[in-house]
Amino acid sequence: MASTPRQALAALLDGVSTGGSFTARRSAPVDDLAIEVRGVGRLALPVTPAQARQLCKVARPAAVGLGEQTLVDRRVRDTWEVPRSRVKIDKRRWNRTLAPILAKLARDLGLPAGRGLKAELHSMLVYARGQFFAPHQDSEKADGMLGTLVVSLPSEIKGGALVVAHGTEEVTYRGPRANLSFVAFYADCRHEVRPVRSGHRVVLTYNLVLGGDAPGPAELPVPAEVVEVLEAVADSLAAHFGANTRTGSARRLVYLLDHEYTPRALSWSRLKGSDALRARVLHQAAQRGDCNVLLALADVHEVWSCYEPDRSWGRGRYSRRRRWSDDEAEEWQDGPSMNDPDDYELEELVDWSVSLDHWLDCSDRPGGPLAPATLEGELCASTPSVEMRPYSSEYEGYMGNYGNTMDRWYYRGAVVVWPDDRDFEVRAEGSSAWALDELWGRLRSGDLAEARDAAASVAPFWNVVAVGDHRSGVLTKAIRVARALDEPDLAAMLLGPFRIEVLGRVHARALAALVDAYGEEWVARSLASWSDRAGRQWPTPATPSRTEWVAGMAGLCDALCAVGPSGAQAAKLLVADSWRWLAESIDRRRRLMPPSQRERELSEMASPVLGVIDGAARAGASVVRDDLLGLLCDPADGEELLCCSVGVVRQARAMSAQQREAAGVEQLSHYCASCLEARLDRPGRDDGDWSIVLTGGCSCELCERLAAFLADPAQQVLEWPLAEQRRGHVHGVLDREELPVLHQTRRKGSPYALVLTKTEALFEQEERDRARDEATLAWLRASAGRKG
Repeated sequence: MASTPRQALAALLDGVSTGGSFTARRSAPVDDLAIEVRGVGRLALPVTPAQARQLCKVARPAAVGLGEQTLVDRRVRDTWEVPRSRVKIDKRRWNRTLAPILAKLARDLGLPAGRGLKAELHSMLVYARGQFFAPHQDSEKADGMLGTLVVSLPSEIKGGALVVAHGTEEVTYRGPRANLSFVAFYADCRHEVRPVRSGHRVVLTYNLVLGGDAPGPAELPVPAEVVEVLEAVADSLAAHFGANTRTGSARRLVYLLDHEYTPRALSWSRLKGSDALRARVLHQAAQRGDCNVLLALADVHEVWSCYEPDRSWGRGRYSRRRRWSDDEAEEWQDGPSMNDPDDYELEELVDWSVSLDHWLDCSDRPGGPLAPATLEGELCASTPSVEMRPYSSEYEGYMGNYGNTMDRWYYRGAVVVWPDDRDFEVRAEGSSAWALDELWGRLRSGDLAEARDAAASVAPFWNVVAVGDHRSGVLTKAIRVARALDEPDLAAMLLGPFRIEVLGRVHARALAALVDAYGEEWVARSLASWSDRAGRQWPTPATPSRTEWVAGMAGLCDALCAVGPSGAQAAKLLVADSWRWLAESIDRRRRLMPPSQRERELSEMASPVLGVIDGAARAGASVVRDDLLGLLCDPADGEELLCCSVGVVRQARAMSAQQREAAGVEQLSHYCASCLEARLDRPGRDDGDWSIVLTGGCSCELCERLAAFLADPAQQVLEWPLAEQRRGHVHGVLDREELPVLHQTRRKGSPYALVLTKTEALFEQEERDRARDEATLAWLRASAGRKG
């Protein structure tokens, strides 16, 4: 007995069936088929061996589709195709047989009453001895194509059976000897033509297209128990609204259909077999139960533990396939099936995911957005995916921590249902932009209370939905809605997930309006939230990095100040928050090792430093500007930030003299020049002075001994017997400090000796540093002279 409403619904819908099959066969006399082939003449039926050989002569090798390519690959498809331009059929006479056969096949396939089939000739094929077509699935060659019809002409043939499979079932059709054979199957069925052993297989293939009008839901009597159970499902879903989606709260019913569909083929009117009836039952039940309903595509991924191939068959849970032949009564057989994606036997379901896409309403119009990910509590299916044919599978062998696994992927149709009174939450979970547009529409219509209630309803999952949307236009919508809600907590919730790097000049007026609405303190908290969030997320192509964004601070401040006093205040808040980030970033980089990396990364901070001091000057945030300049010009830093300061001065060359003065660039330029002058005034190193200052290291006795050797101006070499671990510590200190000392281990004696040798690079580096400082000082003096 089903234990949950979803399981009960799946069981009820399993009993809703058209009685049709995925494939069907009919036969008819040959009397009405008058067919001529140019170069061969009128075909005799049964086809004679001589005519079959003639057909092969006027034919060409049949191609096969591979992705977007069409090519001839006889390893996959080895058959002859007679060009349609050579084939002439008396259609009026032929329709006397074909039309009633199509009507019968429509019923056999389970099409709803009123829906018929139309057949469009696709090709004429001839299979000679040894030729075949490997297992494959037909593409949709025409709009509205539902399946394929194969008309086999009678001939003397052995082998060449047509095998059609869907899910765990297969049907084998053998060639006719006297009558015409009509085999129809849905387009998602995998099928193959097995090798011809003797004679020829001659067939006409048709695209099957739906005809007639689809019955509307009102024409369908819906079992009362389906409506009752669906209402129970809706009640169980309603209990989860208001919960955080991170906890896996189900909000929708996702009923998986039994057939595979593509975006081109998905339509309420073109559902296959029992899918059509079940979808209509759900549609009608949803309407009676005050629920919304959409049709969608489901991409199912399952991971199964599996056994290695086993000749005994039947060890695993899913190692059997139902097979039967049209020449025999229904028959159960054990053994390998047609074109199994793998020979491994599945055991336990390890993991799964279902992603939804391509939403359609009951009129086949786009019905989104909805969240693509599906939760376990939302899924419902009458047929488990494991009983269906995957479109792809991949085996992963034993990896040590887990056993053999098999990944399997399926395409399925899906009917998605959710309570009508929760429509806003369900759709908002799929798109933050849609939710903001909907909220703005309600606000513009004057429904403030309704808009606030709707905004509050997305709070449990808003951070999950909006956090990944870094488009500038979405932030614009969020600020506009947040301002109009006139409720600080709701506004903060809506703006919370965004990153500060999304903020640009286009948001200046809206940001100023937030200052007017909620005050400086509220805006400062929001900016700090955006700023902190940026550090917890990966950068995206849609947004600049934080360093790039801060470097452009001046332009944003100009845009804000142009709005008025509220904008100017917002600019000051932005500058203050950016200064906070900048101070933390500089402090982090000052602790980096080795020194070359520290200098490189501090130099890279020149752009954001200039952005903050220039932005501060434009926004009138003199305190921020002075604090930053004080950091850069602090003698206690031991000229550590000089590389960054010089970079700031260089990058400010394009600014006007007035801008440079207001931003403090001239002050910074004078400080850099004085630092370089003082450094160049120091006496140079004597030729025999090998002293080196160790600035890093630790307080251990090894580092003390190392520092003493390095500081000794006369000692160039030290042979130091040390155990391996102690040698490693010294190696690490020297590499981390990038000192000009060669350190090698002499592997003699016990313990081995660590041989330290000060190298000529000590003098060469100081010469390079002095030359660089002289060039920089000359540039600074020349630049100051030009300004003067």
